Amino acid sequence: MKIIKSLAIFSCLATFMLVGCGKKEVMYEKDYYVQIDEEAEQTNNEGQYVYNVKGFDENGKEKVVYFYVEEPYKKGTLLRLPRSLDGYTGDPEVIEADDLSKEVKKKLNL
Repeated sequence: MKIIKSLAIFSCLATFMLVGCGKKEVMYEKDYYVQIDEEAEQTNNEGQYVYNVKGFDENGKEKVVYFYVEEPYKKGTLLRLPRSLDGYTGDPEVIEADDLSKEVKKKLNL
């Protein structure tokens, strides 16, 4: 009986260790919506363009977000930016005005 308990405990620990070693996924908190209204501020050492803009969540709550892109966006481009709990910004997605909530449209004057 002791051997069975020991094996069960060892199996559980091994499983938890293997799961913990796997690829860590970023848990996104919410999306922010931005409209590009100015040129990218600068490029970093890797040749990426940096944006530091006001974004709005689905309810219209404002937050300054920054993100890096390979190529700059044209003025007026609307983007959805996923943000994680620890501030990581995921890849921007170009969207249409119809994809925005009424609150965000109002904040972006659309």
